[in-house]
Parts: sequence; structure tokens; C-alpha cells
Amino acid sequence: MRYLFLFLSFHLSALITPTYFPLTNDPIDIVIPCAPKDVSTLNRCIHSIRKYGQHINRIIVLSSTFLTPNAEWFDEAKFPFSKADLALEIFHGDADAANAFLTTPKSRIGWIYQQFLKLYASFVIPDISPNVLVLDADVIFLKPISFMTETGEPLFTPSREYYQPYFEHAESLLPGLHRVNEQYSGIAHHMLFQKPILEDLFKQISFTHQTEPWKAICRAVDLDKVRFACMSEYEIYFNFALLRTPQAHIRELKWANITSLKERKKYQKKGYTYVAYHEWSRID
Repeated sequence: MRYLFLFLSFHLSALITPTYFPLTNDPIDIVIPCAPKDVSTLNRCIHSIRKYGQHINRIIVLSSTFLTPNAEWFDEAKFPFSKADLALEIFHGDADAANAFLTTPKSRIGWIYQQFLKLYASFVIPDISPNVLVLDADVIFLKPISFMTETGEPLFTPSREYYQPYFEHAESLLPGLHRVNEQYSGIAHHMLFQKPILEDLFKQISFTHQTEPWKAICRAVDLDKVRFACMSEYEIYFNFALLRTPQAHIRELKWANITSLKERKKYQKKGYTYVAYHEWSRID
């Protein structure tokens, strides 16, 4: 017990020790994971970030098949894990339980899988920038937007979402990782992932669990919650960055979830920066 206490105390201390990362102002590469259900908004998303995103370079779509000529395509099969691999780790090697989860109607495995694609894109895609904006395919920008300062410090857009199981998972993954500001969530449909911060996050996960980060993240999932919302890559990275470095900044933007594309112009006139047009809430 004494060793465990010292071990956890060390990690909590390491997690909250102020750190200055070697961030750069390299142009941002955009990564858009896209499943078939979001193909209808993909080109609008690409067009809007190309038009309004500041300091943008490449735009890359992650998917299982080629979906659009308007951006680069990177095959998700090139990542070091598959949906089956993730399920097997989540269920701690129980192949029958993993297979049952994979084949269950409306399984959350696709939703879980895209989170791992986002976390690993900076390490898998060749020649990618150290500054990677991961963008949900159903987001449409309406006015100019920047995602970092001139010195490369990240600007995080918050929301007001809160779901306790996300933080139970984060605490299981890294003891001491918690919701930093009770007003803010990191779930705002895009996130600037920067390689030095990601490397530090992955290093701490690997040291804590003595295994590869993706496996540790899977094993930290509560099996009682795996069929619902069991983890959040955005909350993990957002709160880790805020805990770890004063270089991370929160800035509020006006944005909204919409149910019809006809609402875009209304929100644009009101000065909103972007809207999110989720497949599950669409009426047109």
C-alpha cells in the first residue's frame, strides 16, 4: 500500500507540475475523421475550414474509403489498431465478449474508434504538422477563426457539456486527471492537438500502465458503461493540457448545434463562429 501511495503521489505531482512545451507556430494541418453518416456535410466542412481557418496547410480526411476529391485521403486501416483490436482490449482479452460488442446493433465501437484515430493521427500520418486540428465532419465555420497564438500556444474552445463517466475514465487512466474548470468542457467538435503535449500525455499513460497508450485507454473503460458514453478523447486532452501547462488558453466562441442547414445564415448574421449539424438531430 505504501508503494502504491508513493506511486500515485508521484504521478499526481508530475501531472500538475507546470511545464513549458516546445510549441511551434508551424501551419496547422486539418484532420477530419469521417464515417459514412457524415459524408453529406463533409465537403461543406472542408470548404468552410479552408475559407475561414487561419494559418492552415493540409486538409486530410480519415476514412475507410475515398470520400472526396476536395482533400487528401488517409486510409484508417494504416493505424496500429482496428475496431476489433480495441474491443479485445476493452474486454481484457475476452474474445467472445469483444465479438458480441462488435456485432451488437448500434454498438458504440465506431464512436470509440474515431476517438483513437484523433489521438493517434499526429503519430501515424506521414509528414504531418506538429499542430493538428482535429475537426468533426459535421462542423461548418461561418467566420474567420484562429486556433493558436502567434507563438504556437493553443486556443481551446469550450462548451458547457458535462458527463461524469468521462472523468471517471480519465481518473482511471491517469490518477489526478480531473475536470480543471467546472464551467468548461473540451467537447466543442474540434481540438488543436499539438505533438509535444500529446507525447507527454502518452508518456505518462505508458509509464502508469506499462503498456501502449491505446491499450491502456481501452483497459480503463468501465465495462458497465461501454455500451453508452464511456470515454472522451477531447476531455482527456483538454484537461491534461490545462493541468500541465500555462501555455494552454481558453477562449469562448459563439457556436451552436443546428437541426437544419437552413439555420446557417441566421447564425452567421448573429456573428456565430461555427455550427455543428449532427446526424442524430437533423430534420432535413
